[in-house]
Amino acid sequence: MARMKRTLFALSLGALVALGWGAAANAAGSCRMLQIGELPLAADGPQVSVEAQVNGHPVRMIVDTGSAATLLFRKGAEQLGLPARALKAVRFYGVGGGDEGAMAYVSEFKLANMVMRNFNVIVTGRGSIGGAQGILGAGFLLQSDVEFDLPGGKVRFFKPEGCAGDQVVYWGKAYSVAPMVGDGTRKIAITVKLNGTPVVAQMDTGTGMSVVTTATAAAVGLKPGAEGVKAAGLITGVGRARVSTFVGTFPTFAFGDETIGNAKLRIADLFHADTEMQLGSNIPVAAADTPRMLLGADFFRAHRVYVSRGQRKVYVSYMGGPVFETREAPPPAGAGAAPTPAR
Repeated sequence: MARMKRTLFALSLGALVALGWGAAANAAGSCRMLQIGELPLAADGPQVSVEAQVNGHPVRMIVDTGSAATLLFRKGAEQLGLPARALKAVRFYGVGGGDEGAMAYVSEFKLANMVMRNFNVIVTGRGSIGGAQGILGAGFLLQSDVEFDLPGGKVRFFKPEGCAGDQVVYWGKAYSVAPMVGDGTRKIAITVKLNGTPVVAQMDTGTGMSVVTTATAAAVGLKPGAEGVKAAGLITGVGRARVSTFVGTFPTFAFGDETIGNAKLRIADLFHADTEMQLGSNIPVAAADTPRMLLGADFFRAHRVYVSRGQRKVYVSYMGGPVFETREAPPPAGAGAAPTPAR
């Protein structure tokens, strides 16, 4: 199988400069937080999304750090009248398995004050998420330091000058910090602790609710069917398979110095269908690296989050409200639906 080597939709932060220059002065003196862009988030809907235009038509794009690529869903491309041409031997993987990749030609794309013309965009995914036509992925969102201020309805891009350590937490509120796993160019992976056990989690604004994989939950003492672990419905993703979810109570969850006792979290075998047959073998193997936990939009809504690419750290300040949401089932194509190309 061919592997996806690059993103066809390469938005550049250089074009974001027009969205609003600014500098936040830090009390430390020499530190200057140069804001190189800002995206206003859509006010309605359960997803973290922005309003854009494709060929003059309004579209809703989910802000999704869990997807490496920026893309359109098949249904969205159809609604926009964009013919999709198949990409041979290219698949994208997420919750529920994989889907074939395609591409479509876009003559004009507008996002806030940015305009991009004449490019090919990836098309995949069998449905849509909450009426959205596509995804604004990590390839765009993680080009610089980025702040996710969901309580304030903004995503901001920064170029710090002369700043070190927690000087980037320019809003002056108590914070917790976690080191990143990897270089932070395609995903935001950090190490959290569940019941005192280190777990690598992916910070994923594209999934509505935080989810722990069944294997990870079992490793720290919670298994489906055990006392206190209750069934909680089905979710779907980029693939065809529907995934059963459960809710369990973890004695502790810790992000840096922030610790939550008796944390109720979704549990699901999110990526069991993300397998493929390799040449010369009939044994299915994992098609892509998958996280052990997703920190979803519920976590982001309760925090102000600053991703420091230069420091390879993530700073979070608790802003109020529930950190994890389990009361309602995730929307269709929810947790982890943001497709990641096989690589």
